[in-house]
Amino acid sequence: MLARRLTSSVLVLVGVIVSSFVALRLVPGDPIATMLSRASLADPAFVARFRAEYGLDEPLPIQLVAWLGHVLTGDLGTSIVSGEPVAELIWRRLLATLLLGGAAAVIAFPGGILWGIAAARSRGVLGGFLGFQPLLGLTIPPFSIGLVLIFVFAVELKVLPSSGMMSKLDGGSPGDVLAHLVLPAVTLAIYPAAMIARITQAGLQEVTAEDYVRTARAIGIPSRRITYRHALPNALLPVITAAGVLLGYLLAGAVFVESVFNWPGLGTLIVRAVLNRDYPIVQACSIVVAVAYVSLSLGADLLYMRVDPRIRFQGSTSP
Repeated sequence: MLARRLTSSVLVLVGVIVSSFVALRLVPGDPIATMLSRASLADPAFVARFRAEYGLDEPLPIQLVAWLGHVLTGDLGTSIVSGEPVAELIWRRLLATLLLGGAAAVIAFPGGILWGIAAARSRGVLGGFLGFQPLLGLTIPPFSIGLVLIFVFAVELKVLPSSGMMSKLDGGSPGDVLAHLVLPAVTLAIYPAAMIARITQAGLQEVTAEDYVRTARAIGIPSRRITYRHALPNALLPVITAAGVLLGYLLAGAVFVESVFNWPGLGTLIVRAVLNRDYPIVQACSIVVAVAYVSLSLGADLLYMRVDPRIRFQGSTSP
């Protein structure tokens, strides 16, 4: 099973790399027009030399092979627009994205589990309300939630900053960064928290119908103890399965959230690179996001195999 999972992960990475490379070049526009002045563009010989310098005069398959060769040696290229090494640009922005994604994960996973437990244990109107709320978190786009939070907490209440990672006055003190982090982290955390709440609620409702839970109730074990000691560990197994995908979402979803809050991470870097047709940056960011997504998904599968050893033998037993 592990070998199949590793093979599929490699195939996914190859597919993402090739598709992003091809798709970017199918988008109308020319990055050379972004870089050069009108006077330079009027000189065909100069444009041809400039295009050859970046390898843009070669056929698409040759460009792909050449780029993959550089990537395998650790060379992610140079930004067409700024001339800076792409690896340095990504490293600076990656730290900000990891900070945002980590904060969102800290909010989403415990919050979603507690939300699901409350929805599963509640009855009547409160139970219906708590069970319905995750649907809103799953259907409302993150950028809409972000705009609402900005209006309420930054514009009306003026208790939190609306954009950026730090203010000019405080110069990036921990308290200043934390204040800027709250709104984008909450915005990014709502979708995975709602998903985890739905999974936890459904898992608890299914597990509490099992014979061992009914037996525990019959012998007088308190309901709270049954929930947390017996039902919840089994109900959280599907959460572990979804954890890799949800953690990947925190990285990929940061593209939209960072754009709304002008957070200086990979999201804003990718958006600007796409608008400027900065091929090296977009391609390198695609690799970083794909590797992170696949690695997190694979890590969640390995954790699931560790928690439930029966999974290791699925597909390997003979009839």
